[in-house]
Amino acid sequence: MTCRRVPLLLVAALALSQTAQTPLSNAEMKDPDGQKIQFRFQTLPNSVQIYTCKSAGQSFAWSGPDPDAVMVDSAHKLTVRHYKGPAWEATDGSIVRSEGPLARHFLPANSSAVHWLELPAKDGAGQFAKVTFIHRIDTSGGLPPSAKPCDAQHAGDRERVNYSATYLFYAPK
Repeated sequence: MTCRRVPLLLVAALALSQTAQTPLSNAEMKDPDGQKIQFRFQTLPNSVQIYTCKSAGQSFAWSGPDPDAVMVDSAHKLTVRHYKGPAWEATDGSIVRSEGPLARHFLPANSSAVHWLELPAKDGAGQFAKVTFIHRIDTSGGLPPSAKPCDAQHAGDRERVNYSATYLFYAPK
């Protein structure tokens, strides 16, 4: 029997895909090394996760979610809109995007809520120029609609599901 070496890049890619697909416990979520919280935002009550009914091979499933949220800092001085990308854009023009697919998922404390996330940041500008990671924590709601059918007859239907969360923006210490 011969032993083949698996290229390190392939191993790293497999590890990342496993991490994104298998939620970790909240106890495993930690502040990124060498980082501190630069901003903390809370979603406002009209924030939603948007799901679309799409074909998934032989069946149909709700895809997404795509966020449509407005958030404020604790002093209500900075308002941020969170939308598909994922991206966060402040009223002063500051913006940051994420490397979405590389996210790590953590199980929420509430089983009827979207996962907590750790997202690496990219393309920060303005006040968000130094942001390196974004955490979504303390989630409530936002899961795919379970009472609405998703089948060929409803393909393309979009459902807006209310959610709330806290978002932490990290920058180097």
